[in-house]
Amino acid sequence: MQLLGVPHHYEDMLVSASLTGVTILKKAKFKSRHAGSKEIIQKPVEGLMLRKSDQMEIDRLKKCKKKKKAVIVDGLLTVKKINKERKYTINKKEISHRIRNMVNQMAGEKKLFFWTITFPEKTNDDTAFILLNKWLTRLRQEKMLRSYLWISERQKNGTIHFHIAIHQRICVQKANKFMRACIMHSINNGEINYSRIEAKNYNGVDISKNRKTRRVTNFAQKKNEKSLINYITKYVSKNNESFNHLAWHSSRDYSNLITAVRFTDKEYERVIFKQSISGEITFESEWFVFYKWIKEPPEILMRYLASTNQKALALLN
Repeated sequence: MQLLGVPHHYEDMLVSASLTGVTILKKAKFKSRHAGSKEIIQKPVEGLMLRKSDQMEIDRLKKCKKKKKAVIVDGLLTVKKINKERKYTINKKEISHRIRNMVNQMAGEKKLFFWTITFPEKTNDDTAFILLNKWLTRLRQEKMLRSYLWISERQKNGTIHFHIAIHQRICVQKANKFMRACIMHSINNGEINYSRIEAKNYNGVDISKNRKTRRVTNFAQKKNEKSLINYITKYVSKNNESFNHLAWHSSRDYSNLITAVRFTDKEYERVIFKQSISGEITFESEWFVFYKWIKEPPEILMRYLASTNQKALALLN
C-alpha cells in the first residue's frame, strides 16, 4: 500500500484516524501527516525518513535552548535553572495505541505476551527500578529480548511491580534465574538491602496464563482480542498512580510506531470511514470531537498503518 503524500501547505489537516476512532479538530490543525513516531518523519519528496537525516530538523534542534527561570539571588536578578522533583504518570492513550499498532504491523504469526515482575513486600521503588533495568539489560545481552513495553503499578501493599508486553517466547525459568542473578549482583554492590536467602528464593517473574487452561496466553491472537482489551483496561486505563521514576518505557521500535494518520477535509470525504464510526459523539471538548469505531477499525486503515509501520521500523534496522 502506498504512503499518502503530504498535502499542500494551504490544505489544513483536521481529521486524525487511529485504531481507536476518529478525531476531528475544531480550532486548530495537525502539522504532520502521521502521529506517534519519535524519530521518523515524512517529507514531500523523500517519503518516510529518519529525523537525523533531515537538515531542517537538525537546524531546528540547534536553535532549541532549554528555558531557564529568572530568580533574585543576593538582591540581583539572575537566571538559574530550578530543579524540582518530577512526578511521572502513565500515558494511557499512548501506551494503548503503541500496543495495538505493534500487533497490527506484525507479519505472519502475531505474538504478544504479558509478563509481571513482582518483588517482596516493602521493596522500595529505587531497588525495584535498579533490578528491572539490570534484568532487561541481561535479556538484551542474551539476545532474548528486542521489543518490549513496560508499565509501573502500585500494589495494594504499597510495593511497586511491573507489567511488560513482550513479543518473543522466553523461558520462565531462565527469566527468574536472570533476575536472581541481578539481585545477587546488586547485593554485592551494596545497591539494595536484600538478604541472600531472599535472592535465592526469588521467583517473581511470571507470564500471563489462561485461568482455566493454565496455558500461556498469546494476546495477539484474534480469539484473545477481548482479553487484550480487558488487560489494557485493567492495568493501563485504570492506573492513576504517579511515580518518582519513569512510569512506563519501551524499546526503540515501540517508540517509533506510527499510531494515527491525518487527513484534510477533502481526503476524509473520499475515504469510507463515516460508515464505520458511531453516529453518537464519544467525547467532545472545546477543541475537538472524537468518534469511536462501531466495531473494528476499517480494514483499509489497518492495512495502511501496518504497511507504514513496517516501512518505518525497517528504517531503524
